[in-house]
Amino acid sequence: MADGIERGAAALDKLIAGQKKPRKKPLHLVPAGGGETGDADGRPVIRHNPGHLPEGTDQTGAALTGGGDLFSCNGHIVRIYPAPETPSGGVHRPRGALILHTVDGPHLTEMATRAAIHERYDARTESYKRCDCPRRVAEAYIARGHWPELPALTGFTEAPTITADGRVIDQPGYDVETGLFNASAKIHGYTTPPANPTRADAEQSMNILMGMIREFPFIGAEDMAATLAGIITGLLRRVLPAAPLLAVTAPTAGTGKTLIAETFAIIATGRRASVLSLGHDDAEAEKRLAGVLLAGDACILLDNIERPLKGDLLCQITTQQFVRLRPLGGSGMLSIPTHALMVATGNNLSIVGDLKRRVALIRLDAGQERPEQRTFKRDHLEDVLVRRGELIRAALTIPLAYLAADAPAIEGLHPLGGFEQWDRLVRRPLVWLGMPDPLKASEGLREQDPDIEGMRLLLAAWHDAFKDTPVTAAQVAAAGIDTVPMSGERARADLYDALQMICAEKPNTRRIGYWLRAHRDRVIDGLQIKQATRDEHAKVARWRVSKCG
Repeated sequence: MADGIERGAAALDKLIAGQKKPRKKPLHLVPAGGGETGDADGRPVIRHNPGHLPEGTDQTGAALTGGGDLFSCNGHIVRIYPAPETPSGGVHRPRGALILHTVDGPHLTEMATRAAIHERYDARTESYKRCDCPRRVAEAYIARGHWPELPALTGFTEAPTITADGRVIDQPGYDVETGLFNASAKIHGYTTPPANPTRADAEQSMNILMGMIREFPFIGAEDMAATLAGIITGLLRRVLPAAPLLAVTAPTAGTGKTLIAETFAIIATGRRASVLSLGHDDAEAEKRLAGVLLAGDACILLDNIERPLKGDLLCQITTQQFVRLRPLGGSGMLSIPTHALMVATGNNLSIVGDLKRRVALIRLDAGQERPEQRTFKRDHLEDVLVRRGELIRAALTIPLAYLAADAPAIEGLHPLGGFEQWDRLVRRPLVWLGMPDPLKASEGLREQDPDIEGMRLLLAAWHDAFKDTPVTAAQVAAAGIDTVPMSGERARADLYDALQMICAEKPNTRRIGYWLRAHRDRVIDGLQIKQATRDEHAKVARWRVSKCG
């Protein structure tokens, strides 16, 4: 299949040029629904006769396979093409950014007309006349929904990458084994990494990458390790079933958060990241995320997040290989690959809910009131772009050396559930070379989570107030708002404050009930909340907070 696909980035928009008139032949020499082997330019001749739509559609499909720029992907026929540099749907893509474009009927009609010579019988002249590909043929081909003659596309890359077994993919064109299309042109300074690099090769490569990011004001060595992990992840993301979201935070604007994110994108794609605005609510954010995943963007930047970062879709994107989404304006659900590098930036970024364990955190702090006024020895992004080939080779050498050493176990490093391949190809190679765990800084997210803080306060105050006695949500609310006679002060101020935090307003039975059901059986600080009994007369549940063990 690869032999029939044009290699190189030029294959994306290659069109078969030249159009010569077909040779006229007597009618009795032409099959009823068939066509010639080809014209003088090598294009097939397809003759469309009434009653032979299947044959004409088959031949049109065969002709379309010769161009090298049509693929089958997510139940659609798609092309890879550069997107215009215009904001659309909350997304701003840089000039030249590649995305997937779904081919519709009119577009396929045009492409099929270029790919073959189409003819219809003209009764007046008693000969075949040249025509455009019939629209009904193009629509019939699209409606099939299954195109085994087209290469199945899992994604495209714009830089060399490696597979899980250490095979380097750095030749332009379609890779049959992975279904990836390498759309990169020749990258200045890049040479293929050694087949079996040594630990010394990996250490040298790590020093090259560290030297490139050394001027950033990282809080700790673990933040530098997480940045190196982000560089490697950006190159490997298309072959990884799952990868954490890279989150870059700092206390002050101008510290370099976006520069870190753009570093990942430039190394992986040769250009800045596609910037996505999440909007004002979770529903709008999910629609925009669905759009960029459908378009196949390689690096998605959620820049300057000002509200707590959370959401079921973000959790699914980081841990699942595919998500089921309904495209905007569509009627059916699609299974869409999630292999885009996700990067979020924000001042004192807040990450809450289940997303906490799916994040690799990078912390920056310049320790200055106006960090944007700092001076640097060089233009960082320009330097990254100039040295891109060298940096790609260095980043790929690190996991290749770890695999060549038979991927030794790292003592004391526990696997990260749901991210096994990322753990093996990104996290462990860095720790193997002596770097801190790239996930170490993320451990602090748990302590900063307002949900956990509220749970900690409520369980402690609850246990002080009721011990092991089962109570209803209404009893808890009443105890929280109870006041001391004559003084007006809260009888249980700690319980009232905790209830206010989880209710986000004056405590009420309904919100407390929702919260209890959502946090049932969870344990924190040795205390566990459980549903104890149910009052069948009042139709309400009773809850108990007790010590574990």
